Amino acid sequence: MLAIVVIPALLILWIITSIRRHNKSGLKDIPNAHFSVPYSRLWLLSIRWRKKENRSRIYLHRRLGPVVRLAPRELSVNCVEDGIRTIYSAKFDKDADFYHALVDQTGFMVTMIGNDEHRRRRRMLAHPYSNSYITNSGTIDNILSRVKHRLQEGMAQWASTGASVDVYMQAKCSMLDVVTGFLFGSENATDTLLDPSFENDLTTLTQATTKNLHVRTSLEWPMSYFASWIGGNVRPDPVARSRWEEWLTQVITNSYRSHPTKPSSTASLYDHFYDNFKAADPEMSLNDMASFIAVECDDHLSASHIGLGILLSYTMYELSRAPHWQHALRKELGTLNEPSELSLAHRLPNLRVLDAVVTETMRTRAPCPGPFPRLVPESGCRLVGKFDVPGGTVVSSSAWALHFNPDPFPVPDEWRPQRWLEADEKTEVEMRKWIWTFGSGARVCIGTHFSARVMKELLITIYSNYETLLDEEFTESVEQEDVFSSSPLAGRIQLKFRRLTQPDTMVVA
Repeated sequence: MLAIVVIPALLILWIITSIRRHNKSGLKDIPNAHFSVPYSRLWLLSIRWRKKENRSRIYLHRRLGPVVRLAPRELSVNCVEDGIRTIYSAKFDKDADFYHALVDQTGFMVTMIGNDEHRRRRRMLAHPYSNSYITNSGTIDNILSRVKHRLQEGMAQWASTGASVDVYMQAKCSMLDVVTGFLFGSENATDTLLDPSFENDLTTLTQATTKNLHVRTSLEWPMSYFASWIGGNVRPDPVARSRWEEWLTQVITNSYRSHPTKPSSTASLYDHFYDNFKAADPEMSLNDMASFIAVECDDHLSASHIGLGILLSYTMYELSRAPHWQHALRKELGTLNEPSELSLAHRLPNLRVLDAVVTETMRTRAPCPGPFPRLVPESGCRLVGKFDVPGGTVVSSSAWALHFNPDPFPVPDEWRPQRWLEADEKTEVEMRKWIWTFGSGARVCIGTHFSARVMKELLITIYSNYETLLDEEFTESVEQEDVFSSSPLAGRIQLKFRRLTQPDTMVVA
């Protein structure tokens, strides 16, 4: 009997308190995504649970403008000036709740919440990711040469047999083989293009992380706690985890032993990490240093091989849907046959069609749509010149919402590389401000230049002497899942390869 009286009274009290809080809130003038968002997070949690958050943001911003309220103290922002340039500056810390839900292990660069510690770590690791280093790296030259050779062997076989090929898996394998060689040297690189079992382990572990993030950010406590009891939290495959940790331990041990005698011309990322950690703290124990390096390398591998695999495979898919762009690309690649004293890496910036194809795929198929939450500092901030946002508010942007904004990108839902070739200089500069595949500001992805070089050189290898075609028998959905790491819903993308009888190009990379 008491419950019949108490429960409605508590509900009424909660409603009154929520209304009063909303009326006093500095966010009350911002458009609401749903009538309930000033009072509760339930609407936001519901679209996350149904895997509709990022696509919902696209249409919300088209309808309501550049700033939308998603929950009592959470905003979505979809503009560059007075928007992401403000939020993703050095003044806004990451939202600790989200990034601790993303990974259980912290202490490496991506999970660092405060900007000061992130700045120090980034400074330690930045040099081998700089554009000049990436362009001139003999280590990348060597590992790319090996991966290209493996890829050419595979394409020759696929073309001769007319096989249907899962290019998503092949792209991930290619990227993993390149990234492991860059991290630990060619002698320690994986060879998953020949044997993909190890890549499958890493994909399995990444999928578990993505599923756990989905549960942890879609349910409020105590529901997230109860979810772990009923199987809502996915535990990483212990066998895959064991094999991965054993391999990582072995290659770090090998890299440590070879480090003293390794020439700078073949230095790996591990060598740079070791030297910089040692310089920062000469008294650091070997075990502590190994631990720091291990978590950084683990993150660099996981983040790069899946994300770049998504981009590479979708670029191949879009080119297969648009054969005229394959022809335009091969015509441009023919210019690489002209004599030049420059290496292929130095000639990449001159390949405008290739850049347009890659950039448009980054726009339409961003592998990590977001959102990427930040916390407004105590001093507050002003967004789009009119909304004063109080400190403690969670603000975030989504790459998909930015990329599908019709203002900078007319007909945004279509893959149109020509928009990058036909735009005048001013328009192109403006469009590039909105490309957010690698983020922006103080936390922009450190691997931007590495990603561009590897992606473009592998595409050159593929389309110099082969064409890709859609597999008409493959009818599963290739649309991306609306989650943090956005792989194809089908888990694969099937294409066919055909060798050109009269190749337009014979590029020696």
